[in-house]
Amino acid sequence: MADGQMEFRIERLNPLSCPKGETYSCELTGLPATVQLVTPYLTLFYATREHAEQAWEGIINKIAPILGPLRREPPIIGSEEERARRANTLLMSKRALVDLTKNEASKFLVRGQFELAIPGALQALRFSHELFGERSIELVPSYLLLAEANLGLRRNKQAEEFLSLANWSVLKHPECSNAIRSQLHRNFGKLYASQGRYQDALQQLASDVYFSSLEIGPEHVDTAGGFYHMANIFYAQNRIENALALFDKVVDIWYKFLAGVRNSAGGDGEAAFAVLGEAQLAEALDHLSKILAMRQKILGERHIASGEALYTQGLLRLFMGERAAAGEDIETALGVYAEHLGAEHPSTRDVQDVLLQLREAGGGPEQ
Repeated sequence: MADGQMEFRIERLNPLSCPKGETYSCELTGLPATVQLVTPYLTLFYATREHAEQAWEGIINKIAPILGPLRREPPIIGSEEERARRANTLLMSKRALVDLTKNEASKFLVRGQFELAIPGALQALRFSHELFGERSIELVPSYLLLAEANLGLRRNKQAEEFLSLANWSVLKHPECSNAIRSQLHRNFGKLYASQGRYQDALQQLASDVYFSSLEIGPEHVDTAGGFYHMANIFYAQNRIENALALFDKVVDIWYKFLAGVRNSAGGDGEAAFAVLGEAQLAEALDHLSKILAMRQKILGERHIASGEALYTQGLLRLFMGERAAAGEDIETALGVYAEHLGAEHPSTRDVQDVLLQLREAGGGPEQ
């Protein structure tokens, strides 16, 4: 089998091939290995073929060329200067791998591919452990990724274990950033919401919004995620007015951000990616599309609030390079704005201007 140009194969592991007194354990589960994943750079061991395939697709195909040399014993020969240079190269490689593995795990989380997020998050945890030690606050982001992946898989017990590890680390480090505290409370909120503990979930998400506001401000798009999850809990409690009010807040924050990027960068989507990155924008699209569906269900497709959500979603899609879908959203939103506000209203003209620019650039529906 191959992924791009890198060949790999999964083979049944012959127990007799293990060196005497040694056993091979699964990279993902720690269980006894029954298969081996063979690449040109290294061989890894897994409990099942499914685990090997999950690891390959999740992260190994991206890091095998770097991971291979890191797993081999370093030579002890050479001058002191050469050994220092090798040690520095090793350190930089591991730091780069922490960032890469966390980013890959985040992308899979946003796409809802929770099984595939776990291999990258586990690798990030291992590298962070090697770099910073078992009691370090730098382990927390990996714990949170693993907690979120297990939440997505409805493995609440495992999610709670990782959140407890993260919480313990935060308690031991009073200097911990407000950004990490925010993410910790957000994940606890999502866990409690999935368990039907709505009041506990709301308290955790209120703390999420509080710490996020301290770190980056209450109107920042990252803080909007806390408002979004609170709104979902209010909806689950049938507190519709509260839910709609917080959904309004989320749409307003994203509209202001996207309009600001458009005004400052001439509609160049690269600016939005530079500020937030692919994973955060994908999560935003997921949130906005669900808010749109909720508004259309509760208020109606032609309600002005539905039009606002549609326009904001269209702006986001435009910045993400989804020009055809953006054009459809914005054209439909224009009809709603014109119906409620009139063709000459400043807000209607703003929507119309964006649609015209999109058509002139070769995107969006034809007139």
